[in-house]
Amino acid sequence: MRAEVYYFTGTGNSLVVARDIAAGIGASLIPIPSVMGRGRIESDAEVVGLVFPIYYETFGGLPQIVKRFVGKLVDLESKYLFAVTTYGSASTIALGRLARLLESRGGRLSGRFAVNMPENIYPLLAAKKHPRMFATWKESVGRVCTSIREGREITFHTPNVVVGRAYALLSTIGRLLLPLYRGTTIRQLQKGAGSTLRSYDELLPLMDSGFAVQEACDGCGICARLCPVENIRMVENRPAWQHHCEFCLACFHWCPREAITSTALTSPVKYHHPDVTLKDMLRRS
Repeated sequence: MRAEVYYFTGTGNSLVVARDIAAGIGASLIPIPSVMGRGRIESDAEVVGLVFPIYYETFGGLPQIVKRFVGKLVDLESKYLFAVTTYGSASTIALGRLARLLESRGGRLSGRFAVNMPENIYPLLAAKKHPRMFATWKESVGRVCTSIREGREITFHTPNVVVGRAYALLSTIGRLLLPLYRGTTIRQLQKGAGSTLRSYDELLPLMDSGFAVQEACDGCGICARLCPVENIRMVENRPAWQHHCEFCLACFHWCPREAITSTALTSPVKYHHPDVTLKDMLRRS
């Protein structure tokens, strides 16, 4: 069985999950940004997986780069497709949205998995529970890999460490209430983007308008090398954001000088997965 696992990550959470699954099923591990320059993405693998974080689930939860990636996929009809979302607060509708996108490309999402991981925007939330989140994933990876190897039709969420058994009820309520929070999300995006636009798809790329660089910056250029969508240029040894942002916050969390700030963030605390290095993040192929 030939298998490929494609991943997108900002803090390394999704990379750890993708790496563990790739090792468990004997798959090639491929960063999504490394293939986005292609007009179409085709694979001779029998099993294809996607691993990515949840962003703004009030508007579907799928990172923009993941939607563009799926739009390039071809020849999916005979493949076993699976997806894994990593989430901090909830994962309620993103996998369903992805399933419909894949169906439009001729594929069927058979394996649907969600993994509770630390937030990238509010990293202090349940910070003491981070080790338990990591351990819970390690306890679950065997079940996930077995399901994939056996080609099962399955939906499986790892236990939510923050809210425990109440998660199923809270996620159901949250799914019903999501439309009510779209206005709040748009206002938050407008503030971060410094814009009066009303469209989520137009506002999100402008969220880099709130980024600034402090005097501690030494011009190393790691932020530009790290950005998965090449949204940062170095101008006079300082990062300049180009307004096609994913708001993955990789530049914010991985700056070695902690010199990048954002008006869209209420907490200046940096976070990245402890098992991921900067070298891992810089790997694009």
